[in-house]
Amino acid sequence: MKVFSSFPAFWLMIAITLEIGFQTWWNKQWGDYASPVVMFLAGVATCFIAYKMIAFKKESIPTDLQKENQLRKSLVIISVFIIGVIWIGWEYQSIIDKFPVNADGTGSDVIPSLELYVKRFLAGEYPYQPLVFDGWTVMPTYFPMMWMPYSFSEILNIDYRWTAYLVFLIPLLIFQLQMRKQKISLVEIAIKCIFPFVILYLYIYHFDHLMGYGVELMPIGLYFLLLLSLKSKRPLLIALPIVFVLLSRYAFTFWLPVYLLTIWIDRGFKQVFQVSIYVLMGVLALYVVPFLSKDWDIFFEGLAYYGKTAETAWQWTRGDDRPIILITGLSQAIFFYDFVDGDLLQRLKVNRMVHISLCLLTAIALFYFYFKNRNKGLNVAIYLMIGLKLYLVVFYGFFYVPFRYLFQLPMLLTIPILYQIPLFTKENWTWGK
Repeated sequence: MKVFSSFPAFWLMIAITLEIGFQTWWNKQWGDYASPVVMFLAGVATCFIAYKMIAFKKESIPTDLQKENQLRKSLVIISVFIIGVIWIGWEYQSIIDKFPVNADGTGSDVIPSLELYVKRFLAGEYPYQPLVFDGWTVMPTYFPMMWMPYSFSEILNIDYRWTAYLVFLIPLLIFQLQMRKQKISLVEIAIKCIFPFVILYLYIYHFDHLMGYGVELMPIGLYFLLLLSLKSKRPLLIALPIVFVLLSRYAFTFWLPVYLLTIWIDRGFKQVFQVSIYVLMGVLALYVVPFLSKDWDIFFEGLAYYGKTAETAWQWTRGDDRPIILITGLSQAIFFYDFVDGDLLQRLKVNRMVHISLCLLTAIALFYFYFKNRNKGLNVAIYLMIGLKLYLVVFYGFFYVPFRYLFQLPMLLTIPILYQIPLFTKENWTWGK
């Protein structure tokens, strides 16, 4: 689309604003149908514009003058980062006080479930037993990296939400420090550094229960680690974040083969083989040997439980008999409920088929465009970063169990992409050719 070649930075800001807005202050402002469509298209537009702006740009080598300026840039980054951490930390404490964790699962069973996993694990018990609360039972479906990191919280008696925040902050700071090498102003660096904290504040202000009851910043932090590793040449450093994400919020399943194929084509079979072996060893060490081997049914029981959860969620209705989970203005799943013929299970089945088909087609398209452009100066690490966000925008945009907290992941993946783009340059604010 030629329109985006003129003032690309302006269009990028519009797309990002729409995506954030329709998750927070504009949520559902355009109704049950238009709102999720606009938010989805905004996410796609963010990826497309970023692709046009930076996917074919080589990373510049800092000049001596830029190296001299790195100290000032570091001071700005660290100062703004500290301000952001304290600001959101203050807000975070207020919602932690507002939403106390109840062991009986009242309010939310997310953190109480994590506590049961961890306490059993630390006591030498098998963690994958049914999680019994006051009046209902939850089947253990979490992979280890969704709960094991909270052993740190349990041992030091720290609220689990603080640990999730910390895991998010560490890779975020690394991304911010990387901006020292870019030829951008101190003002742009400061704006970009405060941006993720503004997003978190918007979530806290408009949907405080997301942060109060959930710990979604943990898997988001692990995804950030994955993005940091895209430029690495060391198989172990490539494999570890893959294992962490694979054993946490594993929505990236179809994107992962694309990533491995790019490693194979760009660096040869030896490296992709080494990475695959390390990933296999990590999954065996963290999940299969200590847990799955003791009860091979837990994996399939978990999948069955997720399927049952989807059916149950589609039956949580309001006065007009429409599922509450589908009218949050976030997912296209509402179209399948309202416009597909058949009973509830048939409509859910169609949604599932379309969802998995679109995810597969997106992964195929990502590999096709990589293969087509790999010899045309494509920056593969940047392309994979943008491609992961695009894939997750599609994944959650058509997801049939669209819990609100899940949409934080594709939205916050905008941050590492934005950090690669020098926004306030002449070429990004002029007419395209």
